Amino acid sequence: MSYTNIPSNPNKAIDAVVDIDNRQLSPGSGGINTHRYEDWHWTPAESAMFTSYRVILVQYREAYANKNTITTAERSIVKQTLKAVREYSGHGVTGHRLFLKIAAFGDTQDWNIANIKLGTPLAKKPALAQGDSPVALQPVVIIKEVLSNEMILTVENPQTPSKVALPKGMKFSKVYRYVGSVAPKSTADFEFYGNAKKGRLAVNFDGIDLSGTTKLFAWFFARYESNKGELGQAGGWVSKQILS
Repeated sequence: MSYTNIPSNPNKAIDAVVDIDNRQLSPGSGGINTHRYEDWHWTPAESAMFTSYRVILVQYREAYANKNTITTAERSIVKQTLKAVREYSGHGVTGHRLFLKIAAFGDTQDWNIANIKLGTPLAKKPALAQGDSPVALQPVVIIKEVLSNEMILTVENPQTPSKVALPKGMKFSKVYRYVGSVAPKSTADFEFYGNAKKGRLAVNFDGIDLSGTTKLFAWFFARYESNKGELGQAGGWVSKQILS
């Protein structure tokens, strides 16, 4: 995904930054004292940085809308700030991939506010027609073995069932995990665990207390990431009880 989710037009870009910032600071799914950015898996530092760009830009919102009042110096500040927020939020090498996180963990309203289509069901073209977009491809996770403190997963290509080779144009099969005694409510409850290598991933549960009497289960799903950095839809969830 590119870092051009924020419009090129300065007036629209400022409005977009304000809208995204309002959304990321709105209440999260965890209830009181939680924020939407946590659902997106942004860190507090990333949230604060995004807000700092908004604080700068809103100072020039009205002046930029009225071309007769904004100065050359102010235009330069707006231009440099918009460049900075784009690169911080989405640049494939140096950025924090904030838009990819919204695509991965957000909902339809989040995607609309952040102008995200690629990597979400809002994409205009189906993935299979493009060949290098993961939008409609949902990899299949299979729990092959359940061992003490470990599970062995395979991730299969939905275009070629029972085979693990990545579809054309895909770079990774990304596996997400949730551990608990009750089922997760949404994909936002999951955390990225790792990329399946040649369709296989060994998952351990180090650091999780398995000595209690409450049974703990692990849930998994996978999604593709294309060579362009686009994230596909989450595949179906699978789960098994964890053995201590």
